[in-house]
Formats: sequence, structure tokens, C-alpha cells
Amino acid sequence: MKKSLFIFLIALNLSFANDFTFQWASYTTYFKQNIDDRGINIETAARYLDMTVILPKTIFSFNEDITAKIPPEELGNASIMSGEKRVPGYGGGLCQVSSTLYATALYAGLSIYERKNHSKIVSYIPAGLDATVSVEECVDLKIYNPYRCKLLIKASVFGNSLTVSICGTEPRPRDIEISVSKPQKIGQFVCTTTTRHVFSKNKLIFSQIVSRDTYIAE
Repeated sequence: MKKSLFIFLIALNLSFANDFTFQWASYTTYFKQNIDDRGINIETAARYLDMTVILPKTIFSFNEDITAKIPPEELGNASIMSGEKRVPGYGGGLCQVSSTLYATALYAGLSIYERKNHSKIVSYIPAGLDATVSVEECVDLKIYNPYRCKLLIKASVFGNSLTVSICGTEPRPRDIEISVSKPQKIGQFVCTTTTRHVFSKNKLIFSQIVSRDTYIAE
């Protein structure tokens, strides 16, 4: 690519991003480096996720909009959760990207059309905030934008941290708080409840249970 064209594309990208001046939410998770290809897979998925736009009244699908667009040769093997066991698997680390996006979407006030928690609690995000994805098992994360403005997803990796942000062309209409109950062990399982609290001018408007999740106890 010629240098002048490269500079033009960067300028165009920055101009586009400047339309989304209001940050609605941001969430950061961390991962271990130099163990397997997890870091590479996270960086790759974050690169494809970055600058994704969710139009008003439309659904974003992680499998269709991100995973399906990544060429197989750009992903490597890393640990994944398969059933009750953690084993080496192709594309390990994509679930951390989808989970970080899910937590960001909750804080941004977006609607969750489809989401499934892992079979066991993962280390990189609190129970109740994770979102597993798998094309082979038809497990997806789908997020709905119920608002009248476009939303921009930003994703970046710095060192061992992954940050996902959601920005809008308008200010976020309400303030959001997320609470996750302390994991409670019931027999061979661990259960949590995730609740979203919506505020307007510092006044609680309503609370809604987002999910009740069950994990296999270690």
C-alpha cells in the first residue's frame, strides 16, 4: 500500500471515530502472556471487533460479525473450556473478547438478545459477566441496540490487558450500575444473579435481573 493512501485511510478512520464522541461504557480484562496462542487470538479478535458499528434497532452477532470474518490461519491453539474440562483448542481466547464485550454492553445499557455463561467460572472476569461463544456448538453472543443513535465498538490490547468500549453519537440516556450477587454454592453448583440498575438524574428508575447463572463448582 502506498504511503499516501495509508495516511488517507488513517485520517478517514479517525474522522469516522470522531463522530462517536460520547463514551457509554468501557471494561477491561487481563490475560496471561507467552503461555500459548491466547494473546495472539485475543489481539486478532480485538482487531476485527474494533471500529464495529451497531446501527439503531439492529442485532450484533459475535459469531457472524467477528468469528466468521477471521481467516483460520490467523488463530492458534490455546486453552478452552470443553464441557467440564479446560483443554487446548483452536481459537482459545475468543470467549474473553466476547465476555469483555458482554460486560461493556451491560454497562452501556444495551439489550442482550442471546448469551450463555461458561460451564465453570473463568478467571478473567467475575461470574455472571462472562459470555461464551462457539460456532461449532452454535453458542453466540447477540447484542441489540434499542436506541436511535449508532454505536461504535472500540477494542484494544495493551500488554496483557484487553479493553472494550462502546461509544455513541449521542450521550447515554441513562446511568447504569451492574451488581452481581456473591457466588453461592448449592450442592455441586455455584449460582449467581446479575442485576442491572438504571438511574436518571441520580434517581433509581428501575432494576432488572439480567441473568441467573449456574456454574459447576470446582
